Amino acid sequence: MNHRIRIYQQGAPDVLHHEIFTLEKPAPGQVLIRHQAIGVNFVDTMFRDGTFNVQMPFSMGVEAAGIVEEVGLQVQHLKVGDRVGYFFASGAYSNCRVIDASALIKLPDDISSAQAAGLLSKGLTAWVLVRQVHSLREGSTVVVQGASGGVGSLLARWAKSIGASVIATVGSANKARIVQGWGLDHVLRSDEPELAGAIRAVNGGNGVDVVYDLVGRQTLDASIGALRDGGDLVHVGNASGAAVADMTLLAARGIRYLQPSTPQYINSQNQDMAASELFERFREGALGQLEISRYRLEEAALAHRAIAARKHTGSILLIP
Repeated sequence: MNHRIRIYQQGAPDVLHHEIFTLEKPAPGQVLIRHQAIGVNFVDTMFRDGTFNVQMPFSMGVEAAGIVEEVGLQVQHLKVGDRVGYFFASGAYSNCRVIDASALIKLPDDISSAQAAGLLSKGLTAWVLVRQVHSLREGSTVVVQGASGGVGSLLARWAKSIGASVIATVGSANKARIVQGWGLDHVLRSDEPELAGAIRAVNGGNGVDVVYDLVGRQTLDASIGALRDGGDLVHVGNASGAAVADMTLLAARGIRYLQPSTPQYINSQNQDMAASELFERFREGALGQLEISRYRLEEAALAHRAIAARKHTGSILLIP
């Protein structure tokens, strides 16, 4: 039997519906893959809770890795038995699926399905942030708000490996103890009452070049206050709730405000190149150990509650 998680209405994690379904045959240009690991991302909660409008019923999940079991006509670059992953194609919360072959990235032998499902979406987002959105250079000063999360943990260490001075913020003392072991320059609590001032203090009283804000409501004002005039505010997440920047203030200070999404920058033409660099940085150890928390596929609602509670560091997987 084939299993998947769908929603028929948007709302709290309880709307995630586990069901049995019949799988179609792959059409030309498609393949059938059997998932071995499924990534759970913050964006999944936004599809589920109504932040994004979607057509119902909606098949949950955007990231997974597994094995090709059937190949449709006109697919030349994949064969049965190939290990593959993908990072933004709805319908990942399932034990198997049919998907366009162009969405798939062939996995190297030394990258497991669990590693791929924990790395691709978050790691390619980090690649976009340091290579495309703000071309990070050695000597840059960087703040990562929400550095203990899936994207933040990769982003902070990737920035450090480039030679940037990295100030990380986290939401609890326990997370601070974990992040302090990564070799970053400074680790601060995001609930610091004068966070912008604390960031400037550890940066010699100066504003920083770029803030990557993955937290949103709790930290966005501090992110603006921590930036130098003419710096970049890269707003890529709302773990604490949605936030709206004061555009008049940003314009007056010459701050560039960006709200990028990974699919804006990565497509079928460059995804293999980007993934190759991601896997190479992972092999080198530049991104640290991949921390993974696992749930069964039918426990998707528990995984979503864990995200809301900011319970885990690293990546969360569903295992079919």
